[in-house]
Amino acid sequence: MDKKINDLERKVLDIERSREFDSQTFSEISKQQKGLDTYMKKMEKFEKEHKEMENALKAEIIDLKSRSMRDNLLFHKLPEEKDENCEEKIKHFIQDKLKIDNAIDTIRLQRAHRVGPFKAGKSRPIVAKFTEFHDREKVRRAAKELKGSNFGISEQFPKEIVEQRRKLIPIMLQARKDGKEAYLKVDKLYINNQLYRGST
Repeated sequence: MDKKINDLERKVLDIERSREFDSQTFSEISKQQKGLDTYMKKMEKFEKEHKEMENALKAEIIDLKSRSMRDNLLFHKLPEEKDENCEEKIKHFIQDKLKIDNAIDTIRLQRAHRVGPFKAGKSRPIVAKFTEFHDREKVRRAAKELKGSNFGISEQFPKEIVEQRRKLIPIMLQARKDGKEAYLKVDKLYINNQLYRGST
């Protein structure tokens, strides 16, 4: 009988020790889980802040690119020739095709060159950087003289803005077709003087 009692006491003691160990283990696991949760929250906050900073930097870079292109215009479909002088070609084009008097003598360009890699049988656009912004605007407004021709003039924007404009152009054209006033201002679309924010 004493032996049985001793055996039972040992078993009870073992069970108590096991429960105490389990309790300690559970407490340790719970503590580690709380630490992991705290770490994950910090990581989520860090990732969010990092993403916001990255987006802000991207927006700043795009803005700087846009500013650097502010005085530029792209001239499309001008025949490409070997050893051509793009600056002289643009000035003659402005005077002859856009009907701006004395453009060769009065319009000043900082530089002009073809854009993109050469492809046989195709004419690359010429980008021209105007010394004076008012000259650039005079030329841009005179682009209406090219209606019905193969030539074209457009503003130069960073590729990110070009992609955004490409998405908005069909919406702008449809709005005009519906009799609304619609125009693009850089990468923003305005319809009846209201900023278009997309479908909600």
